[in-house]
Amino acid sequence: MSELTRVDGEPTAAEEERKTSYLELFFDLVFVFAFTQVTALILEDTSVQGFARAALVLAMVWWAWSAYAWMTNAVDIENIVTRLIMFAAMAAGFFMALAVPDAFQDEAAWFAVAYFVVRILQSTLFAWGVRNDPENLRATFLLARWFVPAAVVALVGGFVDPDYRSWFWLASLAIDVVGTLFVASAAWRVSPSHFAERFALIVIIALGESIVAIGIGTSSLERDATYAVSVIVAFAGVAALWWTYFDFTAIGLERALRRAAPELRGPLARDTFTFYHYPIVLGVIFYAVAAKKTLEHPLDPLPEAGRWALGLGIATFLVGVALTRWRMIHRIAWERLAAAAITLAVAVALDRVDAIVAVAIVVAVLVSFLAVETARLREVRVDMRR
Repeated sequence: MSELTRVDGEPTAAEEERKTSYLELFFDLVFVFAFTQVTALILEDTSVQGFARAALVLAMVWWAWSAYAWMTNAVDIENIVTRLIMFAAMAAGFFMALAVPDAFQDEAAWFAVAYFVVRILQSTLFAWGVRNDPENLRATFLLARWFVPAAVVALVGGFVDPDYRSWFWLASLAIDVVGTLFVASAAWRVSPSHFAERFALIVIIALGESIVAIGIGTSSLERDATYAVSVIVAFAGVAALWWTYFDFTAIGLERALRRAAPELRGPLARDTFTFYHYPIVLGVIFYAVAAKKTLEHPLDPLPEAGRWALGLGIATFLVGVALTRWRMIHRIAWERLAAAAITLAVAVALDRVDAIVAVAIVVAVLVSFLAVETARLREVRVDMRR
């Protein structure tokens, strides 16, 4: 059992004091850049296939980042050897991020090789970090039996014909997921406060990158009333997504993980954070695509791809948040599921109104549901913050 927890599942002082390090935040910047590069991948191909391929590439990048989040949660990274390996992984991750827009082009090998290096370094660093902890070392080797072959399959996928590349990368992800489920019973060390904070920070950094994208998107607009309204509406969408996650969910997830028995924290953290936070980040990426499409021509109707990106972005984000709540506290977020369905339907249907009006209507629907939920959960939220 980890030295960070008691038998009753309550946190020790060491666990309470542990925070995300500056090195981890620095490391995350590279991967958030890779997340936002997926936006460029979508904009190059706005077909159904383009959206699906983008979701696949994001899943690979997300899985790689999540593996490092688990690793840094369990090992001491404040030493020279670990820092050097982390910097090497960051360099490889930066090459991977730069290659994301070309992941399905002739230069896909740049993405595949960099991705392979990132994955192999993670397994190596994890084994090094827990070398004096037999229980965690055994679990790490069990997982490496799946993660290393998955990385090899992904590497091969970068050199095959683009028509077959998706199948190799899907197979790589399938191996990763099956392997993670296979070793679910292994004793993983999970520091609840640090773990929840790490994933919350990656969400807020991703939202921050969306704000940067909106700022860049408005740079070509004339400074007039349309410009002002466009900025306000696009920003309101990001703010509503922030509210969706951080007003209630982030607090509840950290508390539920901390109160869980130590032996249950591994599977709980895997499902809630590794699996269910992926659609949350995917939703942010889709919304960024919709915002960029809107800001290009705010007074023209939003193209079909833009409307789907808008609806799917908010709906996917909401479904991801609803899944995390259900897994952690076994409560169904009815308002959020209803909002997901309605925002998607409304966004797709608004094909004859100005783009900025369409975004404003969809954001207004989201805010309305959040207001209803906030009123209903007011007492619960106050109690959780005591």
